[in-house]
Amino acid sequence: MTVTHAAASTPDLAEPEERGTLTVSDRVVERVAAYAVISIDAAAAGPRKMLGFTVGKADTDDEARVRADVRGTTATIEATLAVRWPESVRDVAEQARRAIRDEVHRITDVRVDHIDLDVVSLSVPTASRPRVR
Repeated sequence: MTVTHAAASTPDLAEPEERGTLTVSDRVVERVAAYAVISIDAAAAGPRKMLGFTVGKADTDDEARVRADVRGTTATIEATLAVRWPESVRDVAEQARRAIRDEVHRITDVRVDHIDLDVVSLSVPTASRPRVR
């Protein structure tokens, strides 16, 4: 059996810098950063607030609220999250910053130069376990 490759019949592509540009939108970076936050065991999406009052509770299944401002290949990110009690807020914040920087760069090739984190809750629900009776 003879296998032919379609690539052999396609014309050569121009150099990458001559082909055009790729723009990564703010929303894409926001989604990647939101996933990065909730991938940390001791962090979750913060509860919603309305007029300064907490509405609902922290949820490990929700995406964290994230705003991103992408300028070329550099982004500034603001994220709101909750931290599981009694974890260190400082440690979880550092894990979140590292995860956001790593995941955004790995997936989008955008460099994150500044991250503002707003920890709004210290009570993250744990996964429900069946009780033994």
